[in-house]
Amino acid sequence: MPPKPVKPTPGPSQASNLTANAGNAVDENLLKAIRNIVQSVIHEENNALREEIRRAVSPLKAALETCEGTLQEHEEGLNGLDSRLEAMEKQYDQLYDNYKILQAKTDDLENRGRRCNIRILHVKEGLESGNPTKFVANLLTEILGGPGGLQSPPTLDRAHRTGPANGGRPRSFLARFHYFQEKEQVLRLAREKGRLEFQGGQVMIFPDFSAGLSKRRAEFIEVKRLLRGKEGVRYGLVYPARLRVSFQGEENMFDTPQAVKDFIANKM
Repeated sequence: MPPKPVKPTPGPSQASNLTANAGNAVDENLLKAIRNIVQSVIHEENNALREEIRRAVSPLKAALETCEGTLQEHEEGLNGLDSRLEAMEKQYDQLYDNYKILQAKTDDLENRGRRCNIRILHVKEGLESGNPTKFVANLLTEILGGPGGLQSPPTLDRAHRTGPANGGRPRSFLARFHYFQEKEQVLRLAREKGRLEFQGGQVMIFPDFSAGLSKRRAEFIEVKRLLRGKEGVRYGLVYPARLRVSFQGEENMFDTPQAVKDFIANKM
């Protein structure tokens, strides 16, 4: 029989290469196994985290949807309120304009009802002796009589003291004339005569206006002081509350004290 071939015995270098190749194969298999394990763990963790996030977000999403619905309802309600508020503002402006018109008409009616009245100030208490109407008629004749003045007592519907007695300054008299022309004559004579004296004291006569109109007319007191004494200037209040100023042959009408101040600053 022929002899069996004898396998060559590997040398040291070949044995070393075989060992290295086997080691590389083991390392690759180990790395692959580790990689698969890591990927599996990461995948499981991702799935678990995703599920946990889903469970956590689900109620938040529901709450957000509820909030969104509530906000939408509020927005619709606010839009409705804006529309109502705008309508109310327009209505308020209209009502305020109507109020101002009615207030002006009411004030005018009140003052028209007072157009035959005068007020007399600084007459001592008790002189009327129980008959104030007759006393006031005689008083006016005495202080405004004489040449060019009252020739007889004016016709009065009534006269009385205003307010309760307080023991201090004498109350004013409120007198109502039967004839408007006589009331105008009395006021004109009082302006022309200037200082009025009765029983050693000064008496003052004014037209009777409402509180609102009296306040508006009193606002011109300061500018009247500014005009007083200026050369070539004539002025006077015109009903209801306008100041007429004549200067250098020109007549001007002013509705507010500020307009008079501007005129003084620019023209005088």
